[in-house]
Amino acid sequence: MYKSKITRLKSAVLSGVIAVTAAVGSMSAAVTSPQATADAAESNNYARLLQYSLYFYDANMCGDNSTGGLSWRSSCHTDDEVPGGFHDAGDHAMFGLPQGFTASTLGWAYYEFGDAFDETGQTAHLKNITNHFCEFFKKSTKLSGDTVTNFLYQKGDGTVDHSYWGPPEKQGRREMFWTSNGASDIAAEYAAALAANYKNFGNAEDLKYAKALYKFSKQYNQAASNQFYGSNSVADDQAWAAGWLYIATGDSSYLNDSKNFPKVGWVHGWNDTHLGAACLYGENAKDWSSANGFISSKAQGSNYMFLDKWGSARLNCSMQFTALVATKHGAGNYTDWAKGQMNYILGNNPANTCFVTGFASNSAKNAHHRAASGYSSYSEFDMNNWNPDGNHMQPFCQYGGNSHTLIGALVGGPCDASGSYHDNMADYICNEVAIDYNAGLVGAAAGLYHFYKTGSIDSNINGVTKIYSETYIPPTTQSTQSEIVTQAPVTTTEPTVTGTPGDGYIEYKANQKVVYEQGMEMIGWEWADLGVGAKDKVSKVEVNISTNKSSLGKWQGAFGTSTTVAADKYWTMTKDMQETFSGNKGTITWEIPSSTSSIIQTQYNGELKFGVWWIDCGEFTIDSIKIYTDGSSTQTTTTTTTTQAPTTTTQPTSISLPPTKLGDANCDGSVNIADAVLVMQVATNPDKYDVGKSSKSITATGKANADVNFDGRITNQDALLIQKFKLGLITSF
Repeated sequence: MYKSKITRLKSAVLSGVIAVTAAVGSMSAAVTSPQATADAAESNNYARLLQYSLYFYDANMCGDNSTGGLSWRSSCHTDDEVPGGFHDAGDHAMFGLPQGFTASTLGWAYYEFGDAFDETGQTAHLKNITNHFCEFFKKSTKLSGDTVTNFLYQKGDGTVDHSYWGPPEKQGRREMFWTSNGASDIAAEYAAALAANYKNFGNAEDLKYAKALYKFSKQYNQAASNQFYGSNSVADDQAWAAGWLYIATGDSSYLNDSKNFPKVGWVHGWNDTHLGAACLYGENAKDWSSANGFISSKAQGSNYMFLDKWGSARLNCSMQFTALVATKHGAGNYTDWAKGQMNYILGNNPANTCFVTGFASNSAKNAHHRAASGYSSYSEFDMNNWNPDGNHMQPFCQYGGNSHTLIGALVGGPCDASGSYHDNMADYICNEVAIDYNAGLVGAAAGLYHFYKTGSIDSNINGVTKIYSETYIPPTTQSTQSEIVTQAPVTTTEPTVTGTPGDGYIEYKANQKVVYEQGMEMIGWEWADLGVGAKDKVSKVEVNISTNKSSLGKWQGAFGTSTTVAADKYWTMTKDMQETFSGNKGTITWEIPSSTSSIIQTQYNGELKFGVWWIDCGEFTIDSIKIYTDGSSTQTTTTTTTTQAPTTTTQPTSISLPPTKLGDANCDGSVNIADAVLVMQVATNPDKYDVGKSSKSITATGKANADVNFDGRITNQDALLIQKFKLGLITSF
């Protein structure tokens, strides 16, 4: 059974400055049996909800914050023995259970509803977050071969941490908590997160650590001794991890382990992953009886699902997420129920408050969050925030003058079944925010978008420096130039070996330097120039890269291939790249399915394309490209390799339109992300953005330009095609 978060006292103000009361005058609302209906204004903008919900992780990012997207956060705690990870909540301590649970649940959201992230342009953001988690997990794990010898399961002493109120950038180094024979629950959660990240984004090192941590967890079977996050068992965590390892490897031993979850009796959460494990078992073994037995008992009716006063909204969102997963797999239909519950969360409730910060005009304003609050000590708000309430004085804490808008954080929400809520910074029961809270919100938002396809993302958010779309283009620099340093031809001749059928490969010595800027388009080579025979079927591509920086760091990109047959264009693309990086060198691998390989016809100038959406290192060199074929061309061939002396070319991130103006939805003479955003707005909100509806409406000419697939309608499919044209993934509509 779930242990309430109150047992950890994680955000109690230890100095005794604040005493939270049961009600705060006009900030409290109580209505009997509040209904969750499905018609609240703006409540179905699930694209925007998904976009906003991810920014809370930027607010809580720890260590190197160079990839964060908020103007008011920077790197912090870089002197910790193991830097990285994410702050737990409104404090800065980092406990292993919510870290692992959050990362694995975010990975689950993408695994189940990747289309929602892809279509709204949020995949790069999600990958940035889960990679940051997983890099921390790997740095927290000391390996000898495939055996864990020491394991960091907690960073920061909770009592010491909670005595500090201020920004994380000014907090000192924290204590590390290691174990060589315990914390099996946390090790399993980390293993689940790493296996999910491997499945989603293909970093082979993630799987290596996932297997080792799972083995470590089963070897000791001992829960961690934690200050605030006590665990009731390790069996649920291990079943959850085993389910992910089966998905990642197909090894039946993991499937057998994954069925050992205890009886499902609570919502999927940091201390109870029974339901999550049961859902994975339902998918993997086609047996949804355990998972759906619990889901069907809770996901019903129109009232707000209230299970516990501490973080009731996060429990509700987590249940929405798992119910939508079950719906996707045919184990019931809970879409209307989830939609109604989310309407309540977004403001259709007795408190008339949106429980997602920064999302709406009536969003909670005073979340319990040190970094956003604008205060640097307890004494600052102790002296200035005592407001009268009725006939007595009690603490009502608001943000200070130096505060920041916390974007996309799910607050605790109603503290009783009647809907009572206090937008009070001091009330850490109603107004706490935490990384595990948002994990369920992200999953629910993605699931709702998957089923309803409604809403559009914002192209400008106050305090946000990185707006993610299909590829990130800074809002203020959409017309900037991206530079690719290539080289003037120098011809050498090198043999390439195709070998025997099934084992042959061709290695192309590229030696091509790339200076990366966000918004850069895909780099391409004709298959014929790479030495691929006209009859060869390519099965795998490896791109070997290196950098003169200290490391390649985090990576986001994709492969694609095309061929031209007469006037028709054929294109296929994948984001399922596998990355094996070590320091400043690495290999990026694309396993090409036979259906894709069959369209590579080198006699029609087919191309290999390699796209880089976002990286850490800034510049890199493509050292070589190794292409594996099925050996249909059995002879050993000789190819001409082109290396290059430096010359510089620039490519605009906006692409000029052909004379037809096709794709130019806003009629500004070029095709870019702004056109795609406008098309999505028209597609999802025609009553607001269609011709003549408002000052932001599309024009009749723009609407004609926007129908790029010629089906007589304006849909999200048109927006996706415009984005692909912008990225160079297609060359015409």
